[in-house]
Amino acid sequence: MALKSEQARVLKRHLLTRLIRNLVLFTGAFALICALLELTVMGSVADFVADQTSSWRTLDSSEQYDEIMARRGLEDTELTTLIANDLIEWGFSAVPGSAQSALTQDEASGTGLFDDQSLLLDQFRTVDDTMDDDSVDEIVQKTDAVENENSSIAVSTAGDKAAYDARRQERFNEVLGSLGDRQSQASAVEVATEALLQQGVETSGLSLGVPEAIQNARVSEIVKNAAFQEMSQEELSALSEEAFHTSQTQAYEQWLSLPAAQQAEALGLSSSVSNPHWQTVLNPDGYWRMRDLSTYYTIRSLKLPLLVLLLVIGWVVIVAQALNQSLRYFDELSGAVGKLLAHRSAPIKLPPDLAIAQNELAVIRSEALADERAARAAEQRKNELVAYLAHDIRTPLTSVLGYLDLLASPQELPPATQRAYAQTALGKAERLEGLVDEFFEITRYNLQAIPIERSNVDVRLFCQQVAEAFYPEIQARSIQLRISAPEGVQFFVDPDKLARALGNVLRNGVAYAEEHSTIDIQAKPTANQVQITVRNRGQEISPTHLASIFEKFYRADGSRSSSKGGAGLGLAIAREIVEAHHGTIGATSEGGVTIFTITVPRRPPRVQTMAPQTEEHSRDSLEEAAPNQGRHGRRSLQSGSAKRRS
Repeated sequence: MALKSEQARVLKRHLLTRLIRNLVLFTGAFALICALLELTVMGSVADFVADQTSSWRTLDSSEQYDEIMARRGLEDTELTTLIANDLIEWGFSAVPGSAQSALTQDEASGTGLFDDQSLLLDQFRTVDDTMDDDSVDEIVQKTDAVENENSSIAVSTAGDKAAYDARRQERFNEVLGSLGDRQSQASAVEVATEALLQQGVETSGLSLGVPEAIQNARVSEIVKNAAFQEMSQEELSALSEEAFHTSQTQAYEQWLSLPAAQQAEALGLSSSVSNPHWQTVLNPDGYWRMRDLSTYYTIRSLKLPLLVLLLVIGWVVIVAQALNQSLRYFDELSGAVGKLLAHRSAPIKLPPDLAIAQNELAVIRSEALADERAARAAEQRKNELVAYLAHDIRTPLTSVLGYLDLLASPQELPPATQRAYAQTALGKAERLEGLVDEFFEITRYNLQAIPIERSNVDVRLFCQQVAEAFYPEIQARSIQLRISAPEGVQFFVDPDKLARALGNVLRNGVAYAEEHSTIDIQAKPTANQVQITVRNRGQEISPTHLASIFEKFYRADGSRSSSKGGAGLGLAIAREIVEAHHGTIGATSEGGVTIFTITVPRRPPRVQTMAPQTEEHSRDSLEEAAPNQGRHGRRSLQSGSAKRRS
């Protein structure tokens, strides 16, 4: 937009120069800082955020691990079957529930399964087909000697047979407890087999480290089988490590083929995780580790908006600083304006840099002085009209008092004369009431103070009921009144006040219409508004007067009194009411045809809280409002106005 003053152009040039320079410098520094942060610390920050918002998970490959170890021969089915068959031959019972008899059967057979120091490697000889008979006999003799020696040591150490039996019972209870839920139905063979396997593990000294990913594997069974096969610790550890790596690979491949929800469940997460962003890492120890980076990616997606926000904030600060520096030029100007408002006649002095502004203030001062003179002229005209009104009030008031005095005199008057006097006094009183009412209404009908109480009103019914109040006047002057409005169309207005506005316009049309002419009231609704026009043929309004007819205290005839016009407030009140409805009012006059146009929205721009009203209520409101515009309804309107004023 082009600036009108050289002063403004100079300030604009300085402002833009400083603003562009500062914006370029700030944007470049901001971009450089962002690049340095991205190259130096953003990687560490990203790792920190990822670690804080997500945790690593490992795949449970226990099932795959068990299957691999079973294929390597470390399974318990064959071992327990072979040992159980041998124990049955040695006299142990295979009947379910016979577990408690295993202790006595062990003592009777002399196997020493529940002795603390027993070395029962001879039990494994029955399954080693590679040994010849001489080797087996040699092992049996050595083992029996060790058993007898250890049994003697155990007894002598215990001190007596009772203590030895108590120790055997404790050992039996430990073995029985290791069977878990099966101990109530276990047989003596099962307890003895478990004791033999545990002694084999204790004798071999084998152990197996259990990684986190195979916590649920059958480790104890694997160790028992390894002891049975006489594996060394190195062989077992190597086999276990290989099986662990293979099981992790199989579990990872199986996990990749699962849907996202099942992948989350496999890692111990909620199945409700949507759109996961998995990060997978193969640990040097053979673990596959995963974590969901959805939260991290969500936070990372905010990085660009955050940077843009910081950049915009910096720009705003720079713009604010530039404006603040530039507006310092107006400190002197504001002081001059304040001085001008306090003393309009005082001279205006500004620094040379603001010489152009000084000249503009001088022009404003001259215009303000002219407006002040115009306001005084308007005030004088209002005072004259008040004087005219006082004369208009005095004349009908004198007539009313005179006729009432005649009616109140003791002299009897003929009934016809009494009616004539009363009718004349009533007409003068109504004239007086109308003048006073207009002055009261103008104090209340203004855009700020006028209260609008809306309800749904039928447009055609509204126009008809407003027009009904003027039938006596139009019939007296042989004027026809035509109404054109569609049926079934409603608008949301204050029926009382809008009826007042339309009535004032219609009263003006009736007052200045030619006799035997026609006044047309036409309503044209659209989607958003309703336009009501009042058209009459009669005295034309000049363009000069047409621009001022909606001003307060304006009368085109300029006379003190008029049989047609009032105090010059009717159309001003109509304008205030229409504008309070967020509408417009205007007038045109050409060729003796005058058209007043009222346009109001069908719905107000701002919804107001109000109690719902029925169509019957709207009709009643119109029936109350419409008569107020005519002669026979003045008392009801005056009464209502008095209540509102009180």
